[in-house]
Amino acid sequence: MSVLFLLALQQWAMGQNTILWKATDTVTHKTSYLLGTFHQFGNSFVDSLPQIKASLLRSELAVFESIDNIQDTQKRIQDREATRDIEKALNKKDLLRLREISKYWEVDLRKLAPFEIRFKLAQEFQKIKCGTTRPGDTFENFDAYLIHLAKESKIGMRGLETDSLQLSLLEKEYKNPKWRKEARMIRAWINQLTTDRPRMDLCALADQYRRLDLDYDFAGACENNILILQRNRDWMKILPDLLRSTNTFVAVGYLHLMRQCGLLEQLKRKGFTIVPISLKGEGKDGGK
Repeated sequence: MSVLFLLALQQWAMGQNTILWKATDTVTHKTSYLLGTFHQFGNSFVDSLPQIKASLLRSELAVFESIDNIQDTQKRIQDREATRDIEKALNKKDLLRLREISKYWEVDLRKLAPFEIRFKLAQEFQKIKCGTTRPGDTFENFDAYLIHLAKESKIGMRGLETDSLQLSLLEKEYKNPKWRKEARMIRAWINQLTTDRPRMDLCALADQYRRLDLDYDFAGACENNILILQRNRDWMKILPDLLRSTNTFVAVGYLHLMRQCGLLEQLKRKGFTIVPISLKGEGKDGGK
């Protein structure tokens, strides 16, 4: 018995090298899937792991963090009043470099909050320097590609929150810091994006995700923050009933699946059977 237990434990540990999990309700026997995404990976990475699309197409409902139209979110930002704060916070050289980096952004720099610019630059670094997208990618966002696949296959969709709520939660979490506090970090990201020798240690999380080398730390405690802890609590008011009644595909940022407060552990405590799905494809080999 002890040998069997150890073998089962070993298989569970090995199975954690995945981003896709199956959740089964023990009463209704509905089968659902939970996928932990890394938002900046492009469609080529998703396509390299065919089990992801297969799980989506096997489902009756697809649930995402948000299914808002990105153009509507961009319009809300564009409707803001422009300020000249960015011109006061950055010197001419940094401002010119930032304008070059952001020339294809769909929003006016002068209408973005400083922490929003910092987040956008960090995302650009992941895509450009860490290679989370390939030149041929038609989708540069993991979640957006999945939403496209769901629409294409006429699978019903639901969002757990709106883009407006996400922006307000970011503002609360970071207390909407002003330019004086954010300028240093913005300059640092500008430097990283414009140098030929960027700090590749900043790609560590992307590289671990690409290799599916993730430690879910299910016994670990969660930090008391809004972006993970509070959102997980809010989502758990919705997800259990959906998973009990419908074969559902859930795609959220992979950090939402980790630790004691993660969706996987919370669903287990609600009586769901959670099983890791072994993924085969190019993902583990790099996806670059």
